[in-house]
Amino acid sequence: MNNILIKITGFLFLMTGISACDHDDFFELTNPPEFPWLNITEFERAAVSPYNYSFYSDWGGHFFMGDRVIMDGLTDIIYHIPGSSANYPVNEVYNRQTNVEIQRANVSFAAGYRSIGLINAALDFYYGEDENPFPQASAADIQHNLKRIVGELHFMRAYAYFHHTLRHCPAPGDPEFETEKILPLRLDFTDAEAALNAEFVTTSAIYDVILEDLNIAIDMLPEGFIDGLHHPSYQYGRANRFVARAILSRVLFRLGKWDEALQQLNIIIDESGDRFSLDQDPIEAFNRSDASKGNEVIWKALYYDNEMGHSPADATLFTFLDYRAINGGHGEYFRRSTWHTYSMTNSVAKQFGWMDEELNETDAARRDKRYQQIYHRLEGNRGNLLDDPGVYEQQYTNVKEPRIWNDRYFRAPDGQYSNVPVVRLAEMYLTRSIIRYENGNHQGAADDLNMVRRRAWDADVAGIEYDASEEFVTTATITSDMIHLERMKELSFEGDRLYYLQALRLPLPPGDREGIAEIPFPHTGLYWPIPQREQDFRLN
Repeated sequence: MNNILIKITGFLFLMTGISACDHDDFFELTNPPEFPWLNITEFERAAVSPYNYSFYSDWGGHFFMGDRVIMDGLTDIIYHIPGSSANYPVNEVYNRQTNVEIQRANVSFAAGYRSIGLINAALDFYYGEDENPFPQASAADIQHNLKRIVGELHFMRAYAYFHHTLRHCPAPGDPEFETEKILPLRLDFTDAEAALNAEFVTTSAIYDVILEDLNIAIDMLPEGFIDGLHHPSYQYGRANRFVARAILSRVLFRLGKWDEALQQLNIIIDESGDRFSLDQDPIEAFNRSDASKGNEVIWKALYYDNEMGHSPADATLFTFLDYRAINGGHGEYFRRSTWHTYSMTNSVAKQFGWMDEELNETDAARRDKRYQQIYHRLEGNRGNLLDDPGVYEQQYTNVKEPRIWNDRYFRAPDGQYSNVPVVRLAEMYLTRSIIRYENGNHQGAADDLNMVRRRAWDADVAGIEYDASEEFVTTATITSDMIHLERMKELSFEGDRLYYLQALRLPLPPGDREGIAEIPFPHTGLYWPIPQREQDFRLN
């Protein structure tokens, strides 16, 4: 066991103060919390538990991958295969029935507030001791570990609340963003009355907390792990200052504070030295089941430690492979998911230039390393049981047209322990590209877009003539649509699409849904209600 990150052991004292018997009773206090941290090493456990509720469990119980499936399932990139089903609210999500309560959103809600509750307990302890709970600790240990732990706590609270707003709240720009009191705000733990009867506040007020927490985190977190100074567990999948800046850039972009977002993006891209780069193929961000990471990965959810179960199986709903696939899951190791229900829409594949009007594969697709490596095309079912199931649709015999599937999850040598990138450098470049473009800096926008396109371009595909002019854009040729499409190619099935459209105040297309119209911005009502039992306890 080489990292404390995914161990919740030692923090069970808090679970005596939080009832976990029901999703919606997680703030029912049965005993006052006790604080057994006797030194900074023990306090390290306080930073660990929020990661568990954010990332770690096999089927739900966390919110990271669950939110990716829910949020992308609402968008135009997703096609629901007719006749497919799973133990999941497939139809409610696909049909955008956000007026109903769904269990998967409730699970994410519960996990997020459990994380927040644990964080609040630890912060109460720290600030209740005048920020000096361990007076016997060395100055070096306080600087490099205690303050870093507190920075992680503030960061993870911001991360949980941010996910709550994406899932349960109106987008910035919607009048209800400033008026509707939707989420309970909990910022301490030791006041039982406040924990049970939290004040419900506007989404705008939640974002004030998120911004404050992220700025505190940036001040307190180091830029990375330093051997001999930091607790050894800190090198494994934990937040550092660049991670906090990346999430802050997401928040600011969503809020329309683009100049402030640009400041964070410039630091990540231009001032991080050789920490991150786009010098590897796209698959390198997804094919690790060990402590290593792809060069573009800014933050990863770490699953290779198999004592905590496997990589989030929620992803099987919209990815090609079974979570138990090995060695990439193709060829002699072929192992397709039996739960997946969502492929890419053919209308989006046509927008990418990866399908022509007759749904044939194109040269542009064959030249794109993302298409080659993190997507998988299946031809339609031909009624031949001897057809190769890696080439022709055999699972859904009613699917006669070709479909492109997401194929970025479970791609490591041991697929069920594949680490998953949470933030990648390509996203940072593409966000900066669209901000620069909208600010009138078309040269900068083109430079950033070309960085991503260059990494994705394969000039050595046999039988395809290479035209460099197709790879690069210029100030004269770049358009906002080019940036939008590049982002979809890069970040589809990573929970990005709806967030991006809302940040740009753009309409949500229907995709290939029949009888469902485009939803104009601000996507009124396109968010999930919080659990009814939580609403029943509200006082305001």
